[in-house]
Amino acid sequence: MALLFVLLGAGAYASLIPLPVLAGILITVGIGIIDYKGLKHLFSVPKTDAVIMLVVLVMTVFVDLLQAVAIGMVLASVLFMKKMSDVAEGKSTVGSVADFAKEDKWVDELELSEVMQKKIYIKHFDGPIFFGFASKFQEMSLALPDVDIVIMRMKNVPYIDQSGMYVIEDAVMAMQEKNIRVYFTGLQEQPKDMLKQIDLIPGMVSEMQLFDDFQQCIQSLESVK
Repeated sequence: MALLFVLLGAGAYASLIPLPVLAGILITVGIGIIDYKGLKHLFSVPKTDAVIMLVVLVMTVFVDLLQAVAIGMVLASVLFMKKMSDVAEGKSTVGSVADFAKEDKWVDELELSEVMQKKIYIKHFDGPIFFGFASKFQEMSLALPDVDIVIMRMKNVPYIDQSGMYVIEDAVMAMQEKNIRVYFTGLQEQPKDMLKQIDLIPGMVSEMQLFDDFQQCIQSLESVK
């Protein structure tokens, strides 16, 4: 509101504020927007993500904030497209129409008992988890129904970037505050390594809560119910 007030006509009065006072305000704002979590894991995240972070930081300090943000977005987008092209190339398969017609990714959930259906909330992921996915995932975690267990099915997630890694961490923390147990199924190598680098595994989610497939997870839960 204060900025809107200045833009609508109070600019002449704002110009009377001493520069040292404005500098102090800007320093406070700058400290507040520093991504301490990202700096903490600077040497744990992939080198390319760390380089982009450092480039944006240096440009913000020595060049210009807007240019730093623009360069950061361009670099992150190019890097993401490169990684996704590599993933798509590695996952490409060839087969007959009959082979692909047999596929039904989530049909195994139809076998859940009514008791388990009431206790469990299942989140499907159908692709990479990256910066563009963060807001939707946060909305999902806030809108969880009254359940005891959340199973995140990750078999179709080949890649997680730094933003995706942190949004999963925040979602797991929020669910654990509600005493909801979180399980992962089908974690691929890259996402698992990323979650281990920030100690989400095994710090927040133990190895006992990771399963290669959905059926193993359900069998384990039914054995202790």
